[in-house]
Amino acid sequence: MRILFKAFLLFIWLLRSSNNGAYANDNDLSHSHIVSVSSLIPPTVCNRTRTALPQGPGKVSLEVLGRYGPCSKLNQGKSRNAPSLEEILRRDQQRLHLKNSRRLQKAIPDNFKKTKAFTFPAKTGIVAADEYYIVVAIGKPKQYVSLLLDTGSGITWTQCKPCIHCSQQRDPFFDPSKSKTFSKIPCNSTTCKILLEWFPPNGQDKCSSKECPYDIAYVDGSGETGFWATDRMTIQEVNGNGYFARYPFLLGCTNSNTGDQNGASGIMGLDRGPVSIISKTNISYFFYCLHSPYGSTGYITFGKPDTVNKKFVKYTPIVTTPEQSEFYHITLTGISVGGERLPLKASYFSKLSTEIDSGTIITRFPAPVYSALRSAFRKRMKKYKMGKGIEDLFDTCYDLSAYKTVVVPKITIHFLGGVHLELDVRGTLVVESVSQVCLGFALLPSDPNSILLGNVQQRGYEVHYDVAGRRLGFGPGNCN
Repeated sequence: MRILFKAFLLFIWLLRSSNNGAYANDNDLSHSHIVSVSSLIPPTVCNRTRTALPQGPGKVSLEVLGRYGPCSKLNQGKSRNAPSLEEILRRDQQRLHLKNSRRLQKAIPDNFKKTKAFTFPAKTGIVAADEYYIVVAIGKPKQYVSLLLDTGSGITWTQCKPCIHCSQQRDPFFDPSKSKTFSKIPCNSTTCKILLEWFPPNGQDKCSSKECPYDIAYVDGSGETGFWATDRMTIQEVNGNGYFARYPFLLGCTNSNTGDQNGASGIMGLDRGPVSIISKTNISYFFYCLHSPYGSTGYITFGKPDTVNKKFVKYTPIVTTPEQSEFYHITLTGISVGGERLPLKASYFSKLSTEIDSGTIITRFPAPVYSALRSAFRKRMKKYKMGKGIEDLFDTCYDLSAYKTVVVPKITIHFLGGVHLELDVRGTLVVESVSQVCLGFALLPSDPNSILLGNVQQRGYEVHYDVAGRRLGFGPGNCN
């Protein structure tokens, strides 16, 4: 009876909405999102009650705020300070060219290793696409810095005083002279020798001063320069109950930066490389939830989930090869739009290199995949008026200003092991305005054999990185 009653209510709702909405597939709504157009627009009111942070022994939970949202202290509650979607996409495109492509296989020295479980905040903007960051304290006494979360990078670095040429940031620059626990890595040390093997400055293999040089150059000529150092890192819950401290913590102290961190102080490297926080702390498991409602909050937890929640996580293997990548590669087997698989064989997908990356915003596909996805999506959205595209990335946009409700076909990404990721509607659409609502995927023309899964498509789910078990999982998140 309950099922019949719900079906009757849905039928009545559709009849009442028929004058205000158009539907892409009137015959089957089970594979569609029924969406209020107004709900796609970022809110202007802060809502801290949406997210339930992981609690329990060994976990530290902090409030998570949006970078450009009404709750953000960095933004001072002024959502008008948020960059346009076009600006954000332009930065995301630049990041693809800035990614360090090194493949590192070496292990970090034992004196930098320690294990502990902790949770700390991930922040994003209320705009339709953005990067995520955390706030941590470095030094003694503590100096707070905002670091972008990046599973596609290994180095943790922050801009330091004196900063000769640095990008703007909201936090004060980290001042090494004020930290009692700060220590530069000496040029003639064994640690420096190892670091220079992994990251040779400007192609050199030795120091030119007493400091161990930190110099990361990217393909477009930009980069960061400074020196390697150690200091104390502290993550502490607002109420003081949860606490994590790491000393010594290896970081890059940047005093010249020609990149743009969007107001953040630096980057927190989360890949599997030898200098990432994962390797340096011996943490073998972490998960995060990047919030779906623009005005709410997310979290990232280092340490395993509790037994109850873990039952709902479905895992796919992390690709293992003789020369292991420091990145997180998984195997994609197919994509469904509106309940129907794209006409591409699983054998084709299995040959593609699929990387999941929290630092990349938009998911990018090679031409055959993107063309098939775009065609299937347009077919199911044919009743809606096409709108203006955005930059060179989004060519499938719609003008929904005439509608109160719309029906959007669900997109599901399938992975090896029978894992199915049904995207949230905000993981399907990227919105500049109600007259410019776009399919949130783009073409990856530079590499026909790769797929990059960005953070927009990860929204609303917990993404689990079982590094020791070499598997990656998806589960229901508490930030949706």
